[in-house]
Amino acid sequence: MSLLIMLFILEWNYLSLRWNTSATYREMLGGAIYASEALFTTPGDPVGWEKASTLDNDNIVSFGLVDTRNSLNNLKIMKLMDLNGSDDNYTLVLDNLGLSGYQLHLSITDLEGNRTFHEFGRVSGLNNSVVIERFVLINDTEVAKARVEIWR
Repeated sequence: MSLLIMLFILEWNYLSLRWNTSATYREMLGGAIYASEALFTTPGDPVGWEKASTLDNDNIVSFGLVDTRNSLNNLKIMKLMDLNGSDDNYTLVLDNLGLSGYQLHLSITDLEGNRTFHEFGRVSGLNNSVVIERFVLINDTEVAKARVEIWR
């Protein structure tokens, strides 16, 4: 009888670990999809956020990097890259993308991943991250790959 109870407890622990891991992954995936959509399908709010002299939660509702869906705006990209050097700005971007409590790495590369055009955030180096990749246009002509990776 004790062996049966012990086997039941071990199996229950195994299943609960799998369920927790699955729930965490789904939560991270939702965050990555939301961030990817916000960055690459919207111009942000306000639309001209990249022209603001100061960026904070009072004057930026959301960061968007495009003028039209998947077509990158160079000024917005460059402004985001300028925010890369400060922990406060990094946290501001995370908060506005709904990624509080996560880490973020954003890269825009050629289709093969051989040449990096832009990069933001921190590289994870971990296997337990979530990655969303999508195609974007640079200068309305060149197709590139945008990669959003988040992790805890």
